[in-house]
Amino acid sequence: MSLSIGLPVYNGERYVLDAINTLRAQTFQDFELIVMDNASTDRTEELCRKAAAADDRIKYHRNEANIGPVRNFNRVFQFATRKYFKWAAHDDTYAADYLEKCVSILERHEDVVLCTARTRLIDDQGVVVKDYISGLDLDSTEAHKRFRASLDNFMTYEIFGVIRRDALLRTPLLGSFGHADGILLAWLSLQGKIHVIPEFLFFNRDHPEKSKNFYSNYRDYTVWLDPTKAGKILLPRWRMGYEYVRAVVTTRLAVVDRIRCGLQMLHWIRVFWKSLIANVVYAGLQILTRPVALFRRMTGLVPRNPTPQSEAHG
Repeated sequence: MSLSIGLPVYNGERYVLDAINTLRAQTFQDFELIVMDNASTDRTEELCRKAAAADDRIKYHRNEANIGPVRNFNRVFQFATRKYFKWAAHDDTYAADYLEKCVSILERHEDVVLCTARTRLIDDQGVVVKDYISGLDLDSTEAHKRFRASLDNFMTYEIFGVIRRDALLRTPLLGSFGHADGILLAWLSLQGKIHVIPEFLFFNRDHPEKSKNFYSNYRDYTVWLDPTKAGKILLPRWRMGYEYVRAVVTTRLAVVDRIRCGLQMLHWIRVFWKSLIANVVYAGLQILTRPVALFRRMTGLVPRNPTPQSEAHG
């Protein structure tokens, strides 16, 4: 019943010890905690090394340079070898019996690939803001119904649940594009049930430094995930659709299940048709305005290498 927990972190000195301590205090103790420090510049390294020295279950790793948030999330999984795996955010906490109850469900139900609990949202001080209940049928016995539920899952808190490692190995893990966590959940939903324990045992922290509070659209968020995409033609909603279809085509399914899951994409198109059109229009405007930008550069109306105004952090 062993478990690997992967904790990717960048400049998390304010919350990382709370996250580590809430895991150390779990009633389920058969786990390793892999901390993947993405070249933090604050006291994260110092705090994590002290925690590792106090508990031999904690394995601290540090990247020589910041490799971006997605690569860091995926890299921590590469160090996991145990039966179950869980990503842990550096700013979240849990009830003491969270891991025990999740692992128990996975041990007793082979058709469950991921188990988590209901989410309680807290602020930067740990004060409860609200409770979240999705109401989605991610626990259905039918693959196409689980897939449909994943298409409607906009919050994706389940990504921090306890997951069967072999199921994750059959996915591409997280991609450097918007809603990659939701698409990974779709891959998992095609393999089996995603079970949510009807108790509030997971405490997701919302605070001003959280990445979602800085980016108002998937295009900007994609560039934050992968700065090399800045200035390029991006179709973020189309990319999501492609990734959903890829999951259906690639996952081993019965023919009838594959067809039913494919038909669910018609529902997705009905929901997001305006966004799909807006992506094309925006891309068209980018293409049309590129000659103007090139002319300005060639005539010296704008500097060739303007100073960047901000830096992307993972």
